[in-house]
Amino acid sequence: MYSNKPIFFIEDRRKKPVALCKWLEIASIAVWVILFCVLIFFENARPQIETFFDRFFGIEVRETWDDSKLNTAFYLLVFLLLFSAFSIFLNSKRLKRRTDRIRKSFIISLVGSVIGIVIYLFGYLL
Repeated sequence: MYSNKPIFFIEDRRKKPVALCKWLEIASIAVWVILFCVLIFFENARPQIETFFDRFFGIEVRETWDDSKLNTAFYLLVFLLLFSAFSIFLNSKRLKRRTDRIRKSFIISLVGSVIGIVIYLFGYLL
């Protein structure tokens, strides 16, 4: 049958996103959630600051780092490093079209987790 479409026109046959694209979307959200959890564990592991009410009511405050919460933050950082590296690998395999791009959130989380791991290990070596 005759068509008015030009010969060089290629119809886009993609109907819905590929599973890999869905994975990358979910993974980029998961990376930020994990990074937020690391920050919460780190904040809770810090020594507490004595306030006026603590002195007034005679409440003892913790003056040392909480090692269990700090270790949990370290394990989350190691998981984040592996998860980000795996997601960057999958994202690099997906770069086939002009609109595909490497997601910056994976790179930021990879660099941040490496820096956090180095700081944690350096703190324990001293």
